Amino acid sequence: MSVSKKLWVGLDVGVDTMTICVLNAAGEPVREDTIPSNAKALDEVLRPFRRSNVANIGMEAGSTSIKLTRALRKMKYSVSVFECRQVSAFLGIKRNKTDKNDARCIAEVARSGPGAVSEVYVKSTECQHIRSMLMMRQRFIRMRVAGELAIGSLFRLNGGKLKRCHSADGFRRTARAEIARLKKDQRTDLSGEVDPMLTVCAQMRDHVEALDEKLAALAKESDLCRRFMEIPGVGPITALSFFSAIEDPFRFKRNADVGAYFGLVPRVRQSGASVARLRISKMGNTLTRYHLNNAAAVHLRSNSVCSSIKLWGESVGERRGGLRARTAVARKLAVVMIALWKNNARFDPKMPPSVPAIGHDGFLREAAGP
Repeated sequence: MSVSKKLWVGLDVGVDTMTICVLNAAGEPVREDTIPSNAKALDEVLRPFRRSNVANIGMEAGSTSIKLTRALRKMKYSVSVFECRQVSAFLGIKRNKTDKNDARCIAEVARSGPGAVSEVYVKSTECQHIRSMLMMRQRFIRMRVAGELAIGSLFRLNGGKLKRCHSADGFRRTARAEIARLKKDQRTDLSGEVDPMLTVCAQMRDHVEALDEKLAALAKESDLCRRFMEIPGVGPITALSFFSAIEDPFRFKRNADVGAYFGLVPRVRQSGASVARLRISKMGNTLTRYHLNNAAAVHLRSNSVCSSIKLWGESVGERRGGLRARTAVARKLAVVMIALWKNNARFDPKMPPSVPAIGHDGFLREAAGP
């Protein structure tokens, strides 16, 4: 392809329509338009320019861009999906934020080449389905907790108490028993206020329990997830979350890079001789970082297995505190899991922590501190 004929396309994708900008090799717009948000409409616009001349199509990551990206790649277009927070810095250059200006800036980012802005890895439909189940589970849990806190607050205002329960049936029985007790002892009938919220919370508990069973079955069917779950603290949710967030472990040249991918490494701010290590970046997937932190907390509390990770985490906790130890162990778990994945190995908790690295066999060996 002649350099003079190369074209770069920027898309500002909406739910129903998207704004496009086509730039030539000189960075000049040769086509700007608003079209329906589908691959067929874009292909019709680009067909007069010849598909082979389109060097790259760029767009921001988002729920509406995933399906479009898959369809365009099936048409043999080169497509880059850029990280939203980094693209927003380019979009802020323009004084007026319009769809037209956004599409122009995204096209310029695509024209800048790889490395200018981080690209988002578009997952397969299988991994996307697992991510959707995990995300909906998390949303249901948040809504259920908010509803149960409201019920508990109402009980306390009237001299009652909502006991903690771990199942939907137990929650129903406990709440209704407390309603009956308050009605008998306090002459207060809270059924009208509590029953609607109780029904919703119990249904959400039922749905989360069903999702947990389905996710546990998926994890049990996967040899990789079963090996992940041999690590103390890593259950079906964390194993599936890590698998679906990574999908291809060889995207990472170094195992340690997975910590930064999940935002579990400190940010560094340097100016001359001054170097400040700040809090962790919290970049990357929030849900998987949350699952890794939960697994780290369980791993540190586990008394069933004394692993080198736990011993290392306890030493970090003595020096830096419990919260930093949990974050460090979460990062260590991510590094160990991707090493096991790449090397098709199993976790060995008896490997002594004094050995300096993660070996080719995938066993844990003591690495650098946080």
